[in-house]
Amino acid sequence: MLQSHEITGPSKSILEDNINQVINLYGEGKIEETLLKACKLIKKHPEAPSLHNILGVVYSAKGEIKHSVYHLREALKLQPESAVAHYNLGSSLIVSGEYGEAQKILECAVEIAPNYVDAYFNLGSSLQSQGKIEKALGAYEKTITLSPEHHETYFNLGVILHDKGDLDEAVRNYNQVLSIKPNHAKSYYNLATIFLEKKDKNSAIKHYKQAIKIEPNFAEAYYNWGVILQNNNELLAAIANYNQAIAIKPYYVEAHNNLAISLYYKGEIDASIESYIKVLKINPDYTGASYNLVFPLQAIKIKSPSSLLINQSLDAHNVSATKSILIYKLNQGGERSISSLNEALIELSHVEKKKIVENPKFEKNYETKKANLTEKVVSLVCFGRSGTGLVHSLFDGHPEISTLPSIYFSEHFDPSTWNKIIAGGWDEMIDRLIANYEVLFDASRQEAIITKSKKLIEFIGKKEGMTTVGNGRNEVLKVDKVLFRQELRQLMRHYDCLDDITYFKLVHKAYDKVLQDHRDKTLIFYHIHSPDTEALLNFLRSTPNANFLVMVREPIQNCESWLVANKSFLNNDYSSVVNQITSMLFQIDDVVYDRQNSVGVRLEDLKNNPKKTMRALCRWMGITETETLYEMTAQGKKWWGDGTSADLSEDNIRPFGSGSISRKLGSILSDNDQLIIRTLYYPFSVRFGYAEENLEKFKIDLKAIRPMIDQMFDFEKTIAKRTNTASTDFIKSGPYVYLRSCLIQRWNVLNKFHTYPNMMEPLKINMEETG
Repeated sequence: MLQSHEITGPSKSILEDNINQVINLYGEGKIEETLLKACKLIKKHPEAPSLHNILGVVYSAKGEIKHSVYHLREALKLQPESAVAHYNLGSSLIVSGEYGEAQKILECAVEIAPNYVDAYFNLGSSLQSQGKIEKALGAYEKTITLSPEHHETYFNLGVILHDKGDLDEAVRNYNQVLSIKPNHAKSYYNLATIFLEKKDKNSAIKHYKQAIKIEPNFAEAYYNWGVILQNNNELLAAIANYNQAIAIKPYYVEAHNNLAISLYYKGEIDASIESYIKVLKINPDYTGASYNLVFPLQAIKIKSPSSLLINQSLDAHNVSATKSILIYKLNQGGERSISSLNEALIELSHVEKKKIVENPKFEKNYETKKANLTEKVVSLVCFGRSGTGLVHSLFDGHPEISTLPSIYFSEHFDPSTWNKIIAGGWDEMIDRLIANYEVLFDASRQEAIITKSKKLIEFIGKKEGMTTVGNGRNEVLKVDKVLFRQELRQLMRHYDCLDDITYFKLVHKAYDKVLQDHRDKTLIFYHIHSPDTEALLNFLRSTPNANFLVMVREPIQNCESWLVANKSFLNNDYSSVVNQITSMLFQIDDVVYDRQNSVGVRLEDLKNNPKKTMRALCRWMGITETETLYEMTAQGKKWWGDGTSADLSEDNIRPFGSGSISRKLGSILSDNDQLIIRTLYYPFSVRFGYAEENLEKFKIDLKAIRPMIDQMFDFEKTIAKRTNTASTDFIKSGPYVYLRSCLIQRWNVLNKFHTYPNMMEPLKINMEETG
């Protein structure tokens, strides 16, 4: 806002004329001429508040906020009772992100001028930006009282209501904006987003189209429309939309990433790789691209040297850790798996050394009072769907074990998690941890937790059965935040610096103390579940002596149970089906488990011979056998299961019911499908007692399945039929090619060695043991 201030002195009329000329230039949109003339005048009249005000507004329009704030502060010094000067300074402070100071300045503006509509609106904006929603609503209510047609206020109210989950009221406010200003593109865009949440895709698309019609360069609208098209498997149209968004915003990293995904699904694998590499060139830390790039690279691996492509494309772009992890993934199950693992760990060590946080208030005499931290960590890993929730519940409450409930922390060692926690320095680490894991302190909370494949899962505590614990199934797991904060702060003060693993151990210590458990623990039982590769390797980097307990299950039964539980086959999510099948096949000889102190434990043994299995596990873990090991609990309260099990029944809510290991085969995989997969699992099945050793038959089966791998599986034919996808298109898709590449790679190893050289070892159970 430009407005003349009172001018005093002998040159009043001349200066006033000049200032009005400057205001007129600004009104005509001649920013540079306005700036030039105002700068000349300010040299002659440094005490003229109007000139400082003008310069502040002009610099703000140019995006030079630092200069804007300087001149507006000067204007306020010269005219401390000016509501306009307060308003303009407050507005620039909002732009610079200084919301707290902006709030104070704007409160002064409305105190001086109680009917100042724009000041009330910007006051509401500053309060909204600070999360002071109730106060913001009060400011917006005053704005509308003074100016019922103030469309920007209705828009911001729509945003607040949308964030609060009141979608109908948000829609009403956005429609109010459009009744006042019919060509408000952002309202159409936000309405589209709401309709998408309501699963009304047609209305969402209609509103995205209207936003683009009004604002043809609305890149985000093209992108979100593309996401809908991609989810509808309209890949050509989705690709067109992503390309349009990129043409408008060349560095639109999300659009490049989703373009890569669509190209992969369509079978344009080389183009998909090129798009992923563009993402990493724009943002080397974009985890979605580094995770997904492995799929098209693996798909072409049989025909092209993927590692060479990675080296050539990524070497110069500060992504050495990302590159090493990709190479490790591509070498899993191969002859270079061990060396690529070691190289990846070295690269991660270089990166993570820079992420140690220093305590600015540390005093040397604190160090002698450090708590005894548990050094030994046993990590619980699932193999498909193999009962890790059950195992975790059995070890909960053991007097020698410290463990946090559920799988909330499964991706804790993903670098992005640690980056969030340390982003505000030492003093904010606890609050940021709590904000990241709200569900730990109240299992009923909605806030999403990051899990495998970078997926965010809301209400994870509810899904994991942590809101129906206790004998009456009516208790919710909770931890006192205030006490936790106090305990963790007290523990932290004795450290001059912290890394991710030490902080992880301190969190366990603080958690135990809040639960009034002050016993020294022998080990931390960490339900790492099914971590992404980067999280797993980063955990291994920070905990070189980590132990792994891998729960296993009969492979075909396991695979079908997992596909049923995740509903990927039911929902015709072919890519997820493929990823589930292949991840299990490569897990059985992951060199991480061969390298570390690891054991595989059969779910069948735990169910059929609980006493002997638990005794063997206690010996392996170095803990005492206790009665608590035969009770399902979470945080000491009775746990009834996660409620999502495909095999959930009255039998299975008992710890050692056999329903889950008795399910019939063939619900998804035909006999032919099973023959291929069972043959590829042969060495694992023999080692873990799921099959009798018969090498000659295995060799015959291995030879027989090779041409079968090149044909469509029966489950693939089912998905193609249900999705009305022609077989010619289906076999061109990225997931189809990826599955063949993985299966052929597994077949090649078996054809050469007749086994997998780095398979995990089974737990040794003394079945002769009595009792």
